[in-house]
Amino acid sequence: MASKLVDTLTPSYLNEFTCIGSACEDTCCSGWRVNIDQETYKKYKKVKSYDMRSRFEKNITRNRTNPTKDNVAKMKMEKGSCSFLSKEGWCDIQSNLGEDYLCNTCAVYPRRTNIVNNSIEQSLTVSCPEAARLVLLNQGGIDFEEGPKKISIKEFSSIINTSKGTITHWKDFINEYRYMTILILQSSNYTLEERLLVLGLLYNELEECVKNNRLNDIPEILGQYLKSVEDQTFKGAFKNVSNRLDIQLQLCRELVILRLNQGITSSRYLECSKEMMLGLKIEASTTNEELQDIYKDAYSQYYVPFMEQHEYMLENYLVNYVFKNCMPIDCDLPFTSYTRMVLHYSLIKLHLVGMAKHYEGLTSDLVIKLVQSLSKTFEHNPSYFEKIMGLIKENNIMNLTYMSILIKN
Repeated sequence: MASKLVDTLTPSYLNEFTCIGSACEDTCCSGWRVNIDQETYKKYKKVKSYDMRSRFEKNITRNRTNPTKDNVAKMKMEKGSCSFLSKEGWCDIQSNLGEDYLCNTCAVYPRRTNIVNNSIEQSLTVSCPEAARLVLLNQGGIDFEEGPKKISIKEFSSIINTSKGTITHWKDFINEYRYMTILILQSSNYTLEERLLVLGLLYNELEECVKNNRLNDIPEILGQYLKSVEDQTFKGAFKNVSNRLDIQLQLCRELVILRLNQGITSSRYLECSKEMMLGLKIEASTTNEELQDIYKDAYSQYYVPFMEQHEYMLENYLVNYVFKNCMPIDCDLPFTSYTRMVLHYSLIKLHLVGMAKHYEGLTSDLVIKLVQSLSKTFEHNPSYFEKIMGLIKENNIMNLTYMSILIKN
């Protein structure tokens, strides 16, 4: 992949990333579909090596249903892993032909590249263990670098162009939304729970502006929240928010069971899921009251002591999530985007509380394992989350009250 000098906005951790290959605890060559783009497919057809050409013919299937230039074929998977994954954990295509012969899917991962108003934004997805370490373990929080940089670009996740003059759409405030969202998430004067609740209030107001076509009010609302956060106006403001642990556990349990029923190939996530269920004693015979008692004990005795010292790990996860997904314009409405983020956070918290009970404590390695494997299992399955969002809308629970219940402990 050739590098060229372009205007960029990137998290500083990006400079430190390099694939650790066979030393990785997981592999990006299994657990999902590998699409092959048109340019790479043509290269494979012209390979002179008889051995590699015959392997391509045997292990690549044409997409004849709805082909696009980014998806003309796919790799055959053997027991969930790519046919070209060696026993040592390396890619046979790269080893034999070089990096230029990797398809876009493999060449880009775990990087995510967006073009936002002609600036290149690149980040890492935490479904890669090494990327997860770089993102989560930064105690000082994620910071960003802006300016010209040489960067390798082969595929874009999204291209976003907003109005430079008259505001015509709520998404035109993309930079302002993300600035405020990340500022709130990194406001260490508040607990992470409080920060998420503040964001709920903000996104609820933004939603009202969009639905009532009051776009001109958005800058003032953002300014008010900026002042209120800096003045610590919200400190202690959520003490009376309803704490409905029964509803929180019921929804999270249903989300996990629904995903498990769809089939999962990630052994790391299955291990985490099993440990969570063992810790919380999630089984048919466990009553809701018993489950709540177990959860409360695990939360206070094992989860909270660890998170009081390591809350930055979940903060970094959320900040990275906001940046790489171009939140909130990744959805049709602001509160829909907020709901998706809260669901990811709730799933992470539920698993970690259960794992903390199982191990009688947490470690940074356990958090990384869970976040990485859960991201690979849930974030890379768009159809699953579309189904979940549909169920939430059908049951009329996409609202501030319900999201607050999912956050509050």
